[in-house]
Amino acid sequence: MYKHQRLIEKIFAVISLFFYTGAIEPFISETHLLYPIKLVLPNTCLVISLVLILTRWKRVVNIITREKLLWVLLGIALVSPFWSDTPMFTLEKIMPLVRVTVFGVYLATCYSLHEQLQMFTWMFGAVSLLSLLFAVLLPSYGVMGRGFVANIEDVIHTGAWRGVFVHKNDLGNITSLSAVTFFLNAISNTKFRKIMWVGFIISTAVILGSKSQTALVVVLIVMVLTPFVKALRWNHTKALPFLIITILISGVTSLLLVSNAESILNNLGRDMTFTGRTEIWPVVFNKIQERPWLGYGYETFWLGKWEGETADVWREIGGGFEPIHAHNGFLDLYLSLGLIGLIALVISLLTISLKALIWVRHVQGAEGLVPLLYLTCLVLMNLSESRFMIGTIHWLLYVTITISMHSTLNKLDIWNLANKGKVRIVYN
Repeated sequence: MYKHQRLIEKIFAVISLFFYTGAIEPFISETHLLYPIKLVLPNTCLVISLVLILTRWKRVVNIITREKLLWVLLGIALVSPFWSDTPMFTLEKIMPLVRVTVFGVYLATCYSLHEQLQMFTWMFGAVSLLSLLFAVLLPSYGVMGRGFVANIEDVIHTGAWRGVFVHKNDLGNITSLSAVTFFLNAISNTKFRKIMWVGFIISTAVILGSKSQTALVVVLIVMVLTPFVKALRWNHTKALPFLIITILISGVTSLLLVSNAESILNNLGRDMTFTGRTEIWPVVFNKIQERPWLGYGYETFWLGKWEGETADVWREIGGGFEPIHAHNGFLDLYLSLGLIGLIALVISLLTISLKALIWVRHVQGAEGLVPLLYLTCLVLMNLSESRFMIGTIHWLLYVTITISMHSTLNKLDIWNLANKGKVRIVYN
């Protein structure tokens, strides 16, 4: 009986993960047969997650109370309607964040990282394969500018794959996480290694079809970093010389990249403005100075139409360029929650990154690499896109990574780690 219940829960979890990627949803219009399901699914997932959390509430409370910074960050977002110019709109935007956070708490407190990685693999595999099929067999849906035209972006990016998403960049973001997931499994899983490499190849092929250079760069950086991250597991006599050599190589490489930045970006189909992104940032930063401490309220700045603060930015940029976010996750969080929110995020990131470094040294297999490399993906993505603290798979990953390490690492003796290369681990 327990095994059947556990299997049903895992199926629910995988379906929910798929839903939180935003896949398929853009193609379900108000006249579509599945539209009623689209309307009720978000709150259905929330209710089921809450019920499953309540069935094991003592364990959940015991784990989540060990984390503080995550809840401070979420709390700032929850009270932001009080200083928002459009409080009801802010509340509407907060609800997806709450739903994703609740599900993330359920996932992190009820499953080990090993089990979570299995579910992520199934979900990302389904998304990548479906996107490939949509692009090849149903190009009117799966390719931008071919039949299903939602906006001017479809015309600009005609021919780029979008798979089961509304935009090629959304596809690139998700399939970059997919490629990283399959790569980590492939280098760690001896039983299904061939299948994992197939998944990696499919994910990479979809990234190439999407023409998302950011996604491709993220995957390449993670692949290059992986051997260095695994080297953290070595003893000090091996790790110290390796670290010194790595720093030297990184310094030389960085110098070469900076010196040849323009030619490299041209070869990647970009320019020194990162396709207009750097033109947005100064304008956005000026708007930040108007409300530096608390911001404009969670997800309230970008209304996506010619009114309010959005219109001011569009007018100043000019040239018909109408961005709907700052193309930088840190700047957008600064806009939403001000300097207080940004500081909370940065401290949270630094803290969880330190725990992830410790995790690598003491947890073997792919699940030992997952927290640090997923965090790397999220930070890299947010340098040119806005993926921090929105109600999607990206925030869900951040929540699950943060809480999952609390569920196994009860107390981290940092001084002991620094002095003896050890950490005290208490398993629940």
